[in-house]
Amino acid sequence: IGYYNKVFGSGTRLEVSEKGSSPPANSEILQKKHENQIMYVCLIEKFYPEVIRVTWADDEKEVTDKVVKGDTWQSTKEDGYSIASWLIVPAENEDKKYYCKYEHEEEKASLPTQVDSVKTAPQEEDCKTVFNRGNLMYQLMHRTAYFVYILLLLKSSMYYLIILFFIYR
Repeated sequence: IGYYNKVFGSGTRLEVSEKGSSPPANSEILQKKHENQIMYVCLIEKFYPEVIRVTWADDEKEVTDKVVKGDTWQSTKEDGYSIASWLIVPAENEDKKYYCKYEHEEEKASLPTQVDSVKTAPQEEDCKTVFNRGNLMYQLMHRTAYFVYILLLLKSSMYYLIILFFIYR
């Protein structure tokens, strides 16, 4: 009623809805310094439809190393979607300016890391509150578990090949 969703093939999706598209209502960068690394979290909230492209860049080019892009999620209380992306940089790059860029059908924006709008979590308790927004922690744990599983699978394969080598030698 007022909404229709149809998927063609492996990725083309047609969505018919009475609701019009809306740009992100809130976007911010959160920062946490830990030992010799700085983690920036770009949080973009309350946009519709869920299709959005999030990238990180420095002054010269797009940054792809040590970037994690979370999946979009829909809050149970809200009509819109949210997304988060993480960038981890060495502490010696603290003075370097990075940008979280997003492209949505209603709006394109670029959020810099080196302005007063970047929020720093001063205490561990504040940091937990920030990262538990939505299901950010769940996404990070899920991605970490996936990488650990792949690593263990590769390790087992290496052991298998080494044993085969010694058996047929």
